[in-house]
Amino acid sequence: MKNILILHNSLDYNQSGVERVSFLLKKELCDHNYNCFEGCIKGENTTHQQDVFEYNFNDSRKKVSVDFLTYIQKYNIDIIIIQGLFDPNINHAMSYLKKRGVCKIVFCLHNAPSAHNRKKPLSVINRLKILIWYFVKFQMVIFDFRNHRINMLGQMYDIANRFILLSDAYVEEFRSIVKRQDVGKISCINNPLTFQPQQLNFIQKKKIALILGRLDDFQKNISAALRIWKIIEDSGICDWNLIIVGSGIDEQKLRDYAKGINIKNYSFLGATSEPENFYIESTLFFFFFRFEGWPMTLLEAQQCGCVPIAFNTFAALPEVIEIMKNEPLRQQLAQNCINVSRNYSSKAIGDKWDSLLQHI
Repeated sequence: MKNILILHNSLDYNQSGVERVSFLLKKELCDHNYNCFEGCIKGENTTHQQDVFEYNFNDSRKKVSVDFLTYIQKYNIDIIIIQGLFDPNINHAMSYLKKRGVCKIVFCLHNAPSAHNRKKPLSVINRLKILIWYFVKFQMVIFDFRNHRINMLGQMYDIANRFILLSDAYVEEFRSIVKRQDVGKISCINNPLTFQPQQLNFIQKKKIALILGRLDDFQKNISAALRIWKIIEDSGICDWNLIIVGSGIDEQKLRDYAKGINIKNYSFLGATSEPENFYIESTLFFFFFRFEGWPMTLLEAQQCGCVPIAFNTFAALPEVIEIMKNEPLRQQLAQNCINVSRNYSSKAIGDKWDSLLQHI
């Protein structure tokens, strides 16, 4: 039996899609007779768990590396699976472990490679905060934070025994952005769907278009959805409602924007720990992200027969679906969505992980 350490941001499995995926990965690997341990950032909901590895951002590189080695040796860890968590200390610690040959390292990139090549607008104050933090923490000056993150990604690729992307479509993108010609370490494993919906009744679905996710307009492009909703209402479709579920840094800005463009039939409902309830009652799912790794919310919506309308903004996203007036066709599309989503069951994805870990 192999011992696996799954390292991610938090043990709060409702915090984000990555945490929900980690929870399912642990469950599936245990079902495949692996012995699983977890690690996360110190203080991130670890009180209910035993034998958790806690990573402290404020510790020195040497201490982080020694702490990892001590934990690996104590619990006889064979493989570390890093769920998208990386910074200079993590890279240094993984290099430290690799040199000592104490375990194998698998890194999972939970975003499109190009996401690290996008530059979010930052104020002068925020730029200075990043520069000061990196100088205090790592004694390094970062003039281009975007290139710094890409360099760290390349370093992790060199360190890891296997490097996981979420789609075959990202392999060439990774090769180009990270500038690695040999991509033989890459395997592609999709994220699984994170819940099993109840039996659906399409007749009971309401005329609701749903937006669900973190309210970060730079990535999620929710303001574009609001503009489109304005056009829909102006065209005379007034018996539908736009429901926005989530919270985030741009919530108030988006509320003000919706009010400013004078749309009528919409609601901001805050965050939820039970997204499936919204998927089940909604008919359409608006998904206008500027970039994403693997569209979990889109797949979850399809799993519940909620037909997606999306911009084709990244390679893993299927073509745009637009339908609001044809009820029979909408039900047909909804059933097709459910059928497609079955390819991403947690068991199917767990079998792929088992195969990879058996041959690492």
